[in-house]
Amino acid sequence: MVGIVDDMRSSFDDFGVRAFTEVDSLALSQLAYCRMPSVVPHYPAFATVPLRSLLRIEDYDDMFGKVWSPQSNVDLIRTMGEHPRWRDTKVGCYVSESDPETSKQFSASAFDLGNGLLYIAFRGTDSSIMGWKEDFMMAFRRPVAAQVAAARYVREIAAHWHGALMLGGHSKGGNLAVYAAAVAPAEIQDRIVAVYSHDGPGFDESFMKTPGFGRIADRMHKTVPSSSIIGMLFETRADATDGYTVINSDGIGIMQHFALNWHVDHGDFEKADGLSSGARYMADVINGWMNKYDDERRRLFIENLFAILEAGGYGTFGELSAHWRQTVPTMIRAAGNVDSDEREAMIAVVGGLVESALKPGE
Repeated sequence: MVGIVDDMRSSFDDFGVRAFTEVDSLALSQLAYCRMPSVVPHYPAFATVPLRSLLRIEDYDDMFGKVWSPQSNVDLIRTMGEHPRWRDTKVGCYVSESDPETSKQFSASAFDLGNGLLYIAFRGTDSSIMGWKEDFMMAFRRPVAAQVAAARYVREIAAHWHGALMLGGHSKGGNLAVYAAAVAPAEIQDRIVAVYSHDGPGFDESFMKTPGFGRIADRMHKTVPSSSIIGMLFETRADATDGYTVINSDGIGIMQHFALNWHVDHGDFEKADGLSSGARYMADVINGWMNKYDDERRRLFIENLFAILEAGGYGTFGELSAHWRQTVPTMIRAAGNVDSDEREAMIAVVGGLVESALKPGE
């Protein structure tokens, strides 16, 4: 397997040789998980510093300590800071907001690529169960506080930057990018050349039928790993790939969601044959169930689902998987307390955890 970092180390093309790709978008989307140090100008100041300013070993614990696989992220920022493709990139306009009362968790950064393009990257969720709960709820409730903040951020950044724009993010960040692009004023949409959602939750049909979404739809690019769970939420095309690209990943089950596990070959994603049977089944069951009910019933479904996951006694999916022999029976027993018509969808998600916990051949 070759991931983003190893692929960068084998090819030194700058943007003058090879145009911006979806892999580049994923790299910047992963950087959005970084807790930017004070050297990076903070929003609402519209200013940037060279990306290599982040190469401060004394800051790495604060920058990446709460991110999945901190060392992998340190390797990424070091490689990008040294690479001819990225060393002239500038970063700024960093914002990180949290409001427990509204369940708001929002963060974004802007990257000046030095070729007339500004890439706005939105942070996704962490590896916690509560973080994934937010992903599930975003799939049908809108606007959530983070979506409102993302739309405002794009409008205000666009007021300062008069060139072309690209928006993107991983997980929740991908959903925020699509939402912000779809609700942006037409004059800003005209300057958006691409929108990238990397395994981000989708939207219901009513949102996709809005004029704003329609105006930007042909510039949207979605990528998901073959065992995608989050990216297939409210994705109506589980049996077709005309609206998204399926990527090979080195992860097992839900750990395919981690962006640095995605396979890259000479600057392009290594494409999979399609979604796994497990991913298609989960998408059909979960989306089929939620499509039958109104928002209040969906909310109760999500609350019940995550009550089952929390019954496992651990705060992250990695911990649940590591202790699956104890946690899965507990969660299945907890599922017995929900209505029978909900139980199939609940068991499908728990089954996904079992898949992620078992190694091939077990």
